[in-house]
Amino acid sequence: MAAELFAHKGYAATSTREICERAGITKPVLYYHFGNKAQLYEDLVFDAFNEMQKGLRRALHPDHTTHERLTEVLNAILAFARRNHNEYRLAVRMVVAPEKESPTIDFVAMSRADERALTDVLREGVRRGEVRGRPQQIAGAICGIAFSYIMGYLLTGKPSLGRKLARDTINLVTKGCWKQYTDR
Repeated sequence: MAAELFAHKGYAATSTREICERAGITKPVLYYHFGNKAQLYEDLVFDAFNEMQKGLRRALHPDHTTHERLTEVLNAILAFARRNHNEYRLAVRMVVAPEKESPTIDFVAMSRADERALTDVLREGVRRGEVRGRPQQIAGAICGIAFSYIMGYLLTGKPSLGRKLARDTINLVTKGCWKQYTDR
């Protein structure tokens, strides 16, 4: 409930009174558990980040091919955004239009975790001989595509952020989209 308010109204415009009314609690209960609005905000952000990290770790099966691992990591990123759209909106809001009054959280550094996970998978793929190219550059491209899909989802509800989209995206990046000409 608090995440939804922060995501839609911003940190400064969200009052503790509103949070308490939405949650059906009193201010003393809120302050007992979180201390203040800033601590609640930080706990929401870091809990979401920790959930994302767990999803990324679950996606990293060392016995799978690089293609399978990339698909699983991207699926974890998309699934997180689908399940936690308020927290994702909150993070985007604070990167694009940071508020002076909000707690200082380095959302950009936190978002690099996705790119690092993909880069690590790609480095291993290069080592195994499954991938050519620069791992960090490829990871950045995948994250850029994912961000575009997620923003579309947050704004319009489309596309569906599922395993098929993750697989199709990884296929596009790994196999390309140009038809190979054999008549030369």
